[in-house]
Amino acid sequence: MPQAVVIGGRGQSGRAIARRLIEGGWDVLATTSKEPPPEGDVPGVRWAVFGRGFAPPVEGAPAQSLADVVPEGTDVVVDVMAFNSRHAGELIGLGDRIGSAVVLSTLSVYSDAAGRSLEGATDDASFPDWPVPIPEDWATVAPADEGGYSTGKSALEEALRQGAPFPVTIVRPGAIHGRGSSHLREWYFIKRALDKRGQVVLPYDGKSVFQPTATVNMAELVALAAARPGARTLNCGDIDPPNVAEISALVDELVGWKTERVLVSAAPPSSSVGSNPWAVPRPVVSDMSRAREDLGYVQPATYAEALADTVPWAVESAAGRDWKDVFPTLARYPEEQFDYAAEDLFLAEMSGNAGRAG
Repeated sequence: MPQAVVIGGRGQSGRAIARRLIEGGWDVLATTSKEPPPEGDVPGVRWAVFGRGFAPPVEGAPAQSLADVVPEGTDVVVDVMAFNSRHAGELIGLGDRIGSAVVLSTLSVYSDAAGRSLEGATDDASFPDWPVPIPEDWATVAPADEGGYSTGKSALEEALRQGAPFPVTIVRPGAIHGRGSSHLREWYFIKRALDKRGQVVLPYDGKSVFQPTATVNMAELVALAAARPGARTLNCGDIDPPNVAEISALVDELVGWKTERVLVSAAPPSSSVGSNPWAVPRPVVSDMSRAREDLGYVQPATYAEALADTVPWAVESAAGRDWKDVFPTLARYPEEQFDYAAEDLFLAEMSGNAGRAG
């Protein structure tokens, strides 16, 4: 039985990947920086505590290096929690203990022809203008561990390409979604439907497309790469991604609600009105042809199919709780996402102006 270690196995991505590997006949050891989940939470997975500096390990647990938790003879390490060249160095240091690695990067490493990237986008003018779709050999941001999330991921990629003594597949997902998410962007619409909001303001005429990546789809691509080691970089996004108005309509259907989508042709009216998690002035879509050609990748679920599984989980998880405790990463957005008073004021002014114009 082939052996796999998943670094960061407790989050939404790690759990989905571990499940898919087990289904494919792998023996899976996964790491967590906290107490291992209850037995049976991810059936078949063995757990090891490994903090990697992101969070304090379980009280009383000894300090560990990556080599302490990755057994000799491991066929593949899947690293969900690598963010910079130091983490790349830890993987490289495993040497001949492992046969290959699959490492998650991000779609946001891409820059456009003018050098713009998501990291530096503050308005429509500074937002990147990418080809649709973006191929893997497109330009990326300069690697720098201290520059931010995207530049750190770029540094991670570069260090692995230059120094890994084993084949590494780098996977670049977009906006990850699925069960277990602490960053469920779809909550922007789910909560509005649950709160029975009659209208939602969508900038850019509701046509914004920001590449989503379902965990079930990412897990499938990772499993294929694990079974066929190689030095490669692959995009990972839901094929035929929906625009933001379509996402809103899908959520309405799943929750059993009807929302009027009020379209604004320009940018969000304010930081608390219309600033949804997909509000981009130009499309962000990744090219999935290389995954299909190199690994025979077939998408297990459309965005709509994956969402049909996620929405009931999100509704149940948030019932009777503060949503910020359920989706803490989403709660850290600088914009206020549910300022209904500001929205109502904007809609009233918009309606009044339309009446005077008529």
